Amino acid sequence: MNRMTSLLVFLAVVLVTVFISSQFVGGQWYQSMHQPDWQPPAIVMTVVWAVLYVLMAVSAWLVWENRRGTAMASLFWWSLQLLLGIVWSWFYFGLERIGWAMAVMTLWIVASLIVVNVFRYTKTLASVLMLPVLAWLVFSWILNFTQWSLNGGGFG
Repeated sequence: MNRMTSLLVFLAVVLVTVFISSQFVGGQWYQSMHQPDWQPPAIVMTVVWAVLYVLMAVSAWLVWENRRGTAMASLFWWSLQLLLGIVWSWFYFGLERIGWAMAVMTLWIVASLIVVNVFRYTKTLASVLMLPVLAWLVFSWILNFTQWSLNGGGFG
């Protein structure tokens, strides 16, 4: 597989992830929730996630291109963090379970920390490209926690 084709494959994997996640959207339930004053507007969230997903694809592609050392195991962790993003969307928007979504996001952060660490052994730039993803996940966890607190807490 040539370089451009492999990059397109990683971008396609990310697009499939985005497509699946987008099947779970906030409707009336989300609109009626108490939100913190500092929550970014929906357009900001959309643009940031779009950029982050491109960074995820490029970082995985860089690891794939090197294919040395722990590269293949690293891509397992990368795939897991994509899957956790889908699971978070399902819990948060699909099931309307903010507390459980927060627990999933905690796992997503841990998986992303592992990705940043293991990518470093294959391609430093790939690890660096994942840092904004990790930072945004921490911000999103804080937002998720605040929404959970403002809306009664609990896991029911």
